[in-house]
Amino acid sequence: MGLHTMQENIEAFDLLSPLSMGHGHHVVSGSGALLTMENGETMVDLNEMRVVLGQQNTAFIQAMEQAVTGFTAPKDGRSGSKKRLLQYLYDTTGGSFQGAFFTSSGSEAAEWAVRLARKMTGKEEIFSFFNSIHGRTYLSASMSGLPKRKAGCGALAPGVVLLPYPCCARRPQGVSREEWGDRCLAQADDIYRFGSAQSGAALIVELCQGAGVAKPPKGYLKKLQQWTKARGMLFIVDEIQSGMGRTGTMYLYEQEGLDPDMLLLGKALGNGMHIAALLVKNLPSKEDLPALSGGSGDDPLACAAACEVFRQLEEGLLTHVKRVGDVLCRGLESISGSRCVLECRGAGLMAAVEFISAEVCRRVATRVEKAGYLPGCAGSVLFCKPPYVITEEQVRGFLTSLKEAVSMEDAL
Repeated sequence: MGLHTMQENIEAFDLLSPLSMGHGHHVVSGSGALLTMENGETMVDLNEMRVVLGQQNTAFIQAMEQAVTGFTAPKDGRSGSKKRLLQYLYDTTGGSFQGAFFTSSGSEAAEWAVRLARKMTGKEEIFSFFNSIHGRTYLSASMSGLPKRKAGCGALAPGVVLLPYPCCARRPQGVSREEWGDRCLAQADDIYRFGSAQSGAALIVELCQGAGVAKPPKGYLKKLQQWTKARGMLFIVDEIQSGMGRTGTMYLYEQEGLDPDMLLLGKALGNGMHIAALLVKNLPSKEDLPALSGGSGDDPLACAAACEVFRQLEEGLLTHVKRVGDVLCRGLESISGSRCVLECRGAGLMAAVEFISAEVCRRVATRVEKAGYLPGCAGSVLFCKPPYVITEEQVRGFLTSLKEAVSMEDAL
């Protein structure tokens, strides 16, 4: 391919372009949760996990301009914005954690958490769950329970054991949610006893799975935490998707009454800037700290971005997320009795509708998109993870279009 031809098709130079091109949604500008396409159409964004403050957020832009103007690269890992961010993390977790470490991505945070857990416990095995997402690096992808993250990539990282996750939409007919959770935990115990070396360093779990927004039965996570700690393993909570206000509280583990040994944060933390965090309840020894050396997640610009996210959440945005999230979840419940709907689930602005088939989901998603709304769609699940600034009017408009699309499907 000649240089001139490549310049005309430069987007094809992006290795991931086959996964994104051809969907007909080329965004050229935006404001809040509203996106403007190349053809001039506008659509409400219902699938944005990172830029949670919305497009063209004036206060965020000003905060970044100020950070760039005063930028000085620290040589000792210290900066004013990093100190402010550490204070935000300490305060918003109620002092439950003794230390924090920053990385450039959630994948790295998960990887470092596991490496540190192995050093701190002297054990090797890591327990994770089917259908989970913990990253794209070698170890974090091995811990993820999605086949597409691993198929054809060679041998997985050793010492990873996958357990069943009690997605209630998958429970047998006639089985209650609580009983389904207990069955899955009993199966996990069988896997631990008969399918592992019983040398667990840690268990890592998403409280609300990013893939499909699957939620376990109420009370299951508390039982899982007890089960994990009774076997001498560290309890690692991955809130890379559910944390930072997404579910209506700063962290989802608060709603579940959990006491994690480690907490992972990312995505919303930087509002599009590359930063993630690993928080630890008990400080590692000086001998264990080299497991965390290196990385660039604590650069002053990324830390300044995270500080601005915290500031806006504390000054009213978190309250807005809870209020609008309640509207979204209640609205989804109103279609849960439809013939084509298997289950509606979620918390705050992290919600999903699972349909009886992938074909039904695609048809419903297409109708919703034609009405001006852009949700996510994976298999049989249509999910909503909008920017936090989405308005109640935009959420109600989406719910109206979704109900109409579902009614059309039921009528077929």
